[in-house]
Amino acid sequence: MKKNVFLFFLAFFALLFTGCQNNEADFPSSDDPTIVVATTEIYGAPTRKFEIKAALADDLGLKSVQIQIPELSLDKVITFATEPLLKTYDLSYFFEVPADRGTSETFKIKLAITDVSGNTVNKEIDLRLDGDFAAPAISMMSPKEGAVILLSTSNIMPVNFVVNDDSGIDYVQIKCDALHIDETIKLEGSPQTYTFSKEYVLPLTAANYVLTITALDKFKIPNSGSLNINIVATNEYPALYLCDQPKGTNLVSDAVGVPMYFHEKSGQDFEFKYYADKDNKEIYFLGQESDFGPHCFGLDGSGNIIDDLASAPIILPTKGYYLIKVNPNTLKYTATKYTPTSKVWADVANGLWHDVEAQRRPFVSVCGGGIQGATWDTWDAWVQTGLHLANNPNNPYQLVGEYTLTGTMEATFTGQWWSPSWRLIKNGIATMSPGENGNAKYPAAPGVYKVVLDTELERAFITKK
Repeated sequence: MKKNVFLFFLAFFALLFTGCQNNEADFPSSDDPTIVVATTEIYGAPTRKFEIKAALADDLGLKSVQIQIPELSLDKVITFATEPLLKTYDLSYFFEVPADRGTSETFKIKLAITDVSGNTVNKEIDLRLDGDFAAPAISMMSPKEGAVILLSTSNIMPVNFVVNDDSGIDYVQIKCDALHIDETIKLEGSPQTYTFSKEYVLPLTAANYVLTITALDKFKIPNSGSLNINIVATNEYPALYLCDQPKGTNLVSDAVGVPMYFHEKSGQDFEFKYYADKDNKEIYFLGQESDFGPHCFGLDGSGNIIDDLASAPIILPTKGYYLIKVNPNTLKYTATKYTPTSKVWADVANGLWHDVEAQRRPFVSVCGGGIQGATWDTWDAWVQTGLHLANNPNNPYQLVGEYTLTGTMEATFTGQWWSPSWRLIKNGIATMSPGENGNAKYPAAPGVYKVVLDTELERAFITKK
């Protein structure tokens, strides 16, 4: 009798325990879940993230998805809520390949999808670590960005560039809608290097053009590279630039000021103010901002000014400020030394803010964007002492310092409450306020830059250190 009573209570509690559980048995039978992967082969590389994408679905509800790459120590389970039941799910999971893996290695990405009825479906995706993610590299020889083509001399536009790609080049396209240029060159054998050279005839009417170069590589998942080149076709020079760098210098590595934009223009008479920081300073005049060619004005063997990339530099004999006038049509120039009469902002490194203006000593810092530590608040410009400029001991009209740029830059050099202040507008012009409004944006590679604010020239020079 005691044995029967014991068995009765045992069966009762077992039934009670089972009835209190809430597990998969609560869900009716259903069809297997489905999985549709975005691709059956994924390309990755050491230290690079890749994405696993798939569409999951179940007629009743999904329970979980497990993602495994045992060799890379990946074992991730994503569990779905069951109230309410989830019938579809777009899987997007990123994983970074460890740095110690080789580019020749391959793996299987294992996916296991389980629904609430206990049905499981497995899927595998191939992972290769020999992926190519770099777009074809396009190197322009001519024309350079911002090139000036002087129609009064020639209306021929030479286009020369080189394309390089490790996985091979599929095709190259040259396009300019305004000139009705649309050429696609399909390359046989997918070469890793391709050189393009051709001359195009321009209309004799002055105009601006955009030439677009596009290249596609031959990788299984193609990469595309594209480059836009702005060109000015004109009967006269819209601008001249004074360059004090040796030929061969990269003229686009600075943020602002190299080469220097002209100060005044009347017809084709250009006027510059310039500071030679040493005796026998060598300069050129350029018809374009980004390169020494095609228009480079220097001296010939007889000391006459010529437009020739092989020309010798013009020499400014002694250190100091010069007023320079040049005409690229008549090929005449003068360089006259002068003594500035503008205000000297002295001892700015020891500037002091004070509520009483009479007790205030000016400081010059910076407000703006793309400059580490800078904001548009002049109080921040004061307290961030690393942004303060100092006087150049060799030139009382120059304020100097160093800034760390973080990307596209815009700036106003300023004291407290914008007094004094120089707004950096287009072409490196730093006008003292009140002056022209509208800070210009200057693209710049991140890094440390030397800063020179020349208050006499009203120009800023921000060059990579």
